[in-house]
Amino acid sequence: MKGTLLTVEAQNISSTIKKFINSLLERNVFDAVLAPVRIPSGESFAYLLMRDKAVLEQCEPAPPIMPIQGARVLKQLTRRGELNVKVLSIMRPCEIRASIELAKLQQVHLKNITFLSFDCPGAFSTSDYINEPDMYDVSFQKALKAFTAKDFRACCTTCVNFSSGNTPTDLHIAHLGVPDDKLMVIPTSSRGEACLQAAQLSLTEDISNWQEQCKVWQQRRQENREKDFLELRQRAAGIVNLDAYFSDCINCHNCMRVCPICYCRQCFFDSRDTVRIEADNYLIRARKKGGITFPTDTILFHLGRMSHMSLSCVGCGACEDACPMDVPVGQVFNFIGDKIQKMFEYVPGRDVEESIPVLTYSEDELHEFEDARDVS
Repeated sequence: MKGTLLTVEAQNISSTIKKFINSLLERNVFDAVLAPVRIPSGESFAYLLMRDKAVLEQCEPAPPIMPIQGARVLKQLTRRGELNVKVLSIMRPCEIRASIELAKLQQVHLKNITFLSFDCPGAFSTSDYINEPDMYDVSFQKALKAFTAKDFRACCTTCVNFSSGNTPTDLHIAHLGVPDDKLMVIPTSSRGEACLQAAQLSLTEDISNWQEQCKVWQQRRQENREKDFLELRQRAAGIVNLDAYFSDCINCHNCMRVCPICYCRQCFFDSRDTVRIEADNYLIRARKKGGITFPTDTILFHLGRMSHMSLSCVGCGACEDACPMDVPVGQVFNFIGDKIQKMFEYVPGRDVEESIPVLTYSEDELHEFEDARDVS
């Protein structure tokens, strides 16, 4: 595999990527681009489907925050079926992998969608960013080069799938192991190669330095991951600790609404008939326990979500970012998802042809876990 180099002008990575994208549009490789754009207030970003060159200049291919998970945008865009136009979708690796999971669940149609990803150092919390956007913009530009920042979200500092390794993207923008004044575009599929051929870009650059740096950072992130998971296990193990972990939860269900994998139109936990109970029932429960806490069944809600979507959790941290009470919900979902996925030797979003284990029936499996009390 080879790549092609782009020259970074005035140390502006974003402008370099936009110039590359515009060259693809000018050659009619794509009909439109789906990418994040800064909103007028300057404090956040929204995905925009665009074709106009002037509008494209306003896009931010690598934004410092992730206020909306890109897979949810793609789900809405293709909700009624396949696209009849060719669209370049610029997303973080976790957003692409979530899109692949939704495609397996028939919630996203990938026909005529080409993915472009980049080496993602992480993202800042949206709540932090809106208070000091200028400061975090500068920090993120530095982080793109250093590939680390002290204020990145916890889910980002433990992410080992920050590049194209387990992400079925078509085009990848690499800056790890690449000179500061360059970016490397790497085609990771036949569709990606066709795009670069249409743009008349030759693939002559060796990618071994990039691959080596990816391995270095994967090892560092894995060490962070193991350390954080150990601390999390000690903090949340057992029903008493788990109850304390979610004690600040107000049962607003924000985490569910921003999660790309939670797609049910009628959620059990929003159903008045199945979740709401009579006042007398509450009084009986209060009498038995000496008192009950409202809102009720917060742990049941989180455990229910875990059982439904832990196999497809890509650890994007959108749930934690959306929590108004700062409950570290994304970290515990990432932890549980990691354990369950390893049981099935499954990596969510790795391959669109790889079926989700819950959609696959096997009469004879998982005997090694039959008597297990602990999946750690």
